[in-house]
Amino acid sequence: MKVILLRDVAKIGRRGQVIEVPDGYALNNLIPKRLAESATPANLKKIEQSKAGVQAIVDSKAAAFKHALTQLNLSPLQIPADANELGHLFKAIHEADVIAAAHARGIQLDTNAVIIETSIKSLGAHTLTLKEGSTKVPYTIEVIKKV
Repeated sequence: MKVILLRDVAKIGRRGQVIEVPDGYALNNLIPKRLAESATPANLKKIEQSKAGVQAIVDSKAAAFKHALTQLNLSPLQIPADANELGHLFKAIHEADVIAAAHARGIQLDTNAVIIETSIKSLGAHTLTLKEGSTKVPYTIEVIKKV
């Protein structure tokens, strides 16, 4: 029996795949547990439409990320923070702070787009990574003293 997997199933296949399995396994295990559905023409069409919808979302996110990178590269992102006389911050800069500074400039970044490898605990220029899908781009921010 041909079925469409609704979830990843160990040793069987991954979500969205159309596979051939024994009738008893499909009718007694996969379909009742909502791990798969029968591969009827209507269900196949529905899966193809959902794949097209997912691809459209991925494409729109990639386009938005490229637009954000273009806007960010026009001028460095400055993040104001409280610091002592030696330039050490009272509170480290986190991903949410970078996203908030970008939003303040009218640049939309996804919450998972910013990756800070090392803690930012001092004033000055720091490099972090901006990520969307498999695309990773280094980006330099500037931490300035709050007035």
